[in-house]
Amino acid sequence: MPKRGLSQLKAGLKKVVRREVEFRWTIAAYSRKLPPVLSTPAMIGWMESAAALILKPYLPKGAISVGTHINVSHRAPAGVGSRVTFRAELTRIGANRYTFAVSAHAGRTLLGEGTVERAIVLLPAFRQRFHAKKK
Repeated sequence: MPKRGLSQLKAGLKKVVRREVEFRWTIAAYSRKLPPVLSTPAMIGWMESAAALILKPYLPKGAISVGTHINVSHRAPAGVGSRVTFRAELTRIGANRYTFAVSAHAGRTLLGEGTVERAIVLLPAFRQRFHAKKK
């Protein structure tokens, strides 16, 4: 199998991640006064995860992808036990920026949709900058 690299990335690559909603991913986990439905941060996190999985096989050694921009609408609730399908599709490749169309569905119900953007960083350099800022 030929080695993959960032130059081989093409718009149209897709990834699907399926998860069952657990209590820890609900807004009730933040406050018991709130309903036990999938929280917006958890939904976005799984959308980003699907996007990151598209990039992962193409990354150079020592590189990771990080989220840089999110534009997502949360349209409907999903309760504990709901099976949710998170989809990501690479739609745009820029200068070290990768844009993905993302969505979340519970069955036929659209829970959320939008775009996420990710960038590629070399992990050692990222860690060095992070630790320098902490000082």
